[in-house]
Amino acid sequence: MKTRFAPSPTGYLHLGHAFAALTAHQTARAAGSGFVVRIEDIDRGRCRPEYEAAILEDLAWLGLEWERPVRRQSAHFDDYTDALGRLEAMGVLYPCFCTRKEIAAEVARAVDAPHGPEGPHYPGTCRGLSRRERTTRMNGEPYALRLDAAKAGERLRHPVCFDEMGRGPAGEHGRREVVPDLFGDIVVARKDLPASYHLAVVVDDAL
Repeated sequence: MKTRFAPSPTGYLHLGHAFAALTAHQTARAAGSGFVVRIEDIDRGRCRPEYEAAILEDLAWLGLEWERPVRRQSAHFDDYTDALGRLEAMGVLYPCFCTRKEIAAEVARAVDAPHGPEGPHYPGTCRGLSRRERTTRMNGEPYALRLDAAKAGERLRHPVCFDEMGRGPAGEHGRREVVPDLFGDIVVARKDLPASYHLAVVVDDAL
């Protein structure tokens, strides 16, 4: 087992971060395994090197030790591009040209808009576009790439499950089964950025 602490350098470390980092570090040490620090800095507009330096300084001050080198997401866009290529080959991606304002308006109009645990889903406005229309619009319009969650679920050959620590009887692991379309068609990349948080964090955790 390996644990990780993965802050975004968009500000200074706060007490919640420190608690999460200490918990992950102690869990790894108790198991005799590795502790990883990952810097989630794909949001280049908000991330700052001075915040990253301050975060690492604070973690060292807390007495934490982690594996070297630190993994920075901004240095691994090739990994995310490869993952996108695999999803594309599976036929489970589609371009979305909707703005957030347009999506909000569509959700407000649709009485039966799909909902999940965190509220309304993206209503699938661009999911049904023809291949020709997609190609034409991708040449001139900004777009994001969305995961067709229902189709991705159909492509799976077996259920996706994991054991969640401490959630079973008497503190044992609790078996959880993933519902692929629970949160709708999430954004996995944008035209100017080859990964969203949703894609990058899954690729990194798998590695």
